[in-house]
This record gives sequence, structure tokens and C-alpha cells, in this order.
Amino acid sequence: MSEPVPDIPSLAVNYRNLILWFGMQLVLGSGSLVFRVLVPNVSPQVVSTIGTLGYVPIAIALVIYAYRTARSLGSTAAAVWAIAMLVPCLNLITLLILSANATRVCRQHGIPVGFFGPRIS
Repeated sequence: MSEPVPDIPSLAVNYRNLILWFGMQLVLGSGSLVFRVLVPNVSPQVVSTIGTLGYVPIAIALVIYAYRTARSLGSTAAAVWAIAMLVPCLNLITLLILSANATRVCRQHGIPVGFFGPRIS
């Protein structure tokens, strides 16, 4: 059986977006903790509601870009990769595995990869 051929342009774009959205998730989580410390008299329900409103679009974007990244790598289980992004802690492991695979493929095809993913020119 032949190995699936990755779609390099699509991989570079989707992998970069996956990394950026994951970073936004980290910023939102850290920001909500800092906000709770700096403004302690705000109701926890308000902070929780605002956080949830922020996490929903981020979760949707993570699922979309994990799916597209895995599909661009030629994975036959792209939907499984996408669903794994919805599970807390497992999404970090999923991101690390997808990231390692995408970085390897990008570098094999001459695309430089930095802290924020591939440098798309």
C-alpha cells in the first residue's frame, strides 16, 4: 500500500492556523485567571460566562484546523484527530503529535517552521 501524499500548501496554512488558535486558547485561559486575581469583586458566574463565550469559537476553530491539518498530512483518521482537540489535556498531546508530523513534512519540503508554525511566503 502506498503512503498518502501530503497537500503541502494546505498543510502549511492549516498547521499555522492550528498553532495560532491553540495559542489563543492559552491566552484566554491565562487571561481569565489574571482577571480573577486583579478584579476579585466580579461575580465568578460573569467571568465564567465570558470565558465560555470565548472558548466556544476557539474550540470550533481547533476542531476545524486539526481536521484540516490531519487531512493535509494524508491521515485517514482526520475526524479522530479533530475530536481529540475537544478533550482537555488530550488536545495538548494531539497538538504535539500533529505538530511533530506537520513540522517534519514541512521541513522535508523546504518550508521553514518557527514558533508560530510554518512561515508562509
